[in-house]
Amino acid sequence: MISNLQKAITSKGRFLPQLDIPGAFPHSPTISLEETRLVEELLEKDAASHHIFYSDKGFHNHLTHMLLADYSLGASTRRLQEIYEHQEKIQRPKPPKHDDFKWTEHLGDDKYYADYLDFMIEEVEKLGRVGAVEKYVFEEKNNMLSRFLGGAYHPYIHTGYGLEFGIDGMVAEGLAQMCVHSDRSKPLCPNETKLSENPSSKTALELAKEMLEDKRLDGLIKYTDEVKFFAVVDKKAEVVLEYVENWSLSLDKEKLLEKASELMVLAAAVYGGPQRPNKEIVFDFFLMHALTSSIFLPTFVQHIDPELSVRFLQAKFAVDLGRTISQGRPKLHLEQFTSSKAEFTKSWREIFELAVNHRDEHLPKAIRALKQVERWDPKETLGKGVYRKMASMTVESIIAEDEEEKDGKRFWNSEGIGFDETWAKIPFRKSVEL
Repeated sequence: MISNLQKAITSKGRFLPQLDIPGAFPHSPTISLEETRLVEELLEKDAASHHIFYSDKGFHNHLTHMLLADYSLGASTRRLQEIYEHQEKIQRPKPPKHDDFKWTEHLGDDKYYADYLDFMIEEVEKLGRVGAVEKYVFEEKNNMLSRFLGGAYHPYIHTGYGLEFGIDGMVAEGLAQMCVHSDRSKPLCPNETKLSENPSSKTALELAKEMLEDKRLDGLIKYTDEVKFFAVVDKKAEVVLEYVENWSLSLDKEKLLEKASELMVLAAAVYGGPQRPNKEIVFDFFLMHALTSSIFLPTFVQHIDPELSVRFLQAKFAVDLGRTISQGRPKLHLEQFTSSKAEFTKSWREIFELAVNHRDEHLPKAIRALKQVERWDPKETLGKGVYRKMASMTVESIIAEDEEEKDGKRFWNSEGIGFDETWAKIPFRKSVEL
């Protein structure tokens, strides 16, 4: 179906989705030529009209993310059009270009986004998607890798969609977005690859669990701290890097894919594990992004040079650990998903349908990521059916919030899911018991 679909399209534009990229999410078999052409049209329309930030506070334009996530899950043309029309209402126009633009001189300044976009479009056309990523993400002088994973992973997420769907324009947008982000995460993203002489045989999750109990981190983050993540970056980056450097990595691509899988398992664990079994469901906003960004790891590793993949996986691990510390070092109650009392048992088909038809832009991304972890973790590290249970919990809980007319205000919590103060505000469960 996919090869015939691609052959049927005679005009391949900069924003044409492809569905046969190695490592990518297994897209819905019901995707039609009509839906593909509509997505291409809407992606081009967004790129021509909108800023990469929908507010002057740096909130990211998620229109294309939601569009592609729902498209890959089998959304109809009517639903895709609804998504665009709903998301379009909050977007800002693309800023004007400048006569004085030089790519190294305006880093971190979102007023130059249009300039960076045109620059990166030319670079992607010249170098190809992967070549442009390798050249600019791993450019050392300007701390580009830290910018790439900055802003709660968003430049990486945007570029990830471009690689997953083979969309040149989205890779260019993601790289342009990287350029207008700060390099505040650079202590977690050193330019050099440093590995332990005696690396541990422990997985990323096992190392993370050890780190969560590390006394050196006691008292570092308080619930009342406004910007928790940068306290980790500025004060304890060396502790985080100690764990990262002890993670065993090699240049063998198949082994790197196994390490990518470990990071996906870790992301799922810190997303679903912090639930307190006696409380209503609430997910951490930043750890949710650790999860939704993990979906692209296999695609990256399969395409990027192995030496660069090692550097990237280390940086992603470091930022994931930093985010987990910053959100209160939550305890992971993973046993609740394998308990005999465990509920939330919707099928993947039901989960996909609910995600596609919900207005929350992060929901389909979280669901796709959990399904992708299941695909890349055949050993079911967290237990049989756990990823589906997490996905079922996600859709059921967000729909329950809608019924209570809370409009998702509590569902994605940014206060820090590891803090007792956060959970003190969450009511006890009434009808669902894990």
